Amino acid sequence: TEEAQRMALQDALTGLPNRASFERGLDHGLTQAIRHGWKLAVLFVDIDRFKNINDSYGHDLGDQVLLMVAERLKSFVRAEDIVSRWGGDEFVCLLFEVKQEADVTRVAEKMIARVAEAREFNGSVLSIRASIGIAIYPADGETADALFKNADTAMYRAKGTERRVVLFRESGEREEGHAP
Repeated sequence: TEEAQRMALQDALTGLPNRASFERGLDHGLTQAIRHGWKLAVLFVDIDRFKNINDSYGHDLGDQVLLMVAERLKSFVRAEDIVSRWGGDEFVCLLFEVKQEADVTRVAEKMIARVAEAREFNGSVLSIRASIGIAIYPADGETADALFKNADTAMYRAKGTERRVVLFRESGEREEGHAP
């Protein structure tokens, strides 16, 4: 049924596209990017110390935090872009037809700031910190797997930085023989 198909492609908690849906979108996006010579960006978003939130405040509040983050991330992307819950406290965003890479970094920085705006949950005021790693096709990878892996790597690097946003190419892992 249509309902079953929708459920299969949707995250039960947030209603966002799930992993299978995101992968489908990324494959389609790459086909379009190759055909039209576009860039596209994969953003890997991780909520910092989410386990502590669940442990300290309980899973219901943890779910509310995830819903808030989902909403705040979605507010920054265009209708054709995809925000997906990857699982646990991780989200991925897919931005199509990227013109300027600097725009992607700016959007990511705005996302971090918006997610961090304090909000009250059941009487507890929390400020949620997140980290975002970015990989942009084709410079940071030409396949879905490479883009994903590199965005994930960049996200782990972002955790230790002040900005909390890292573009894969700037994360220090350069192959030999390439000019910086």
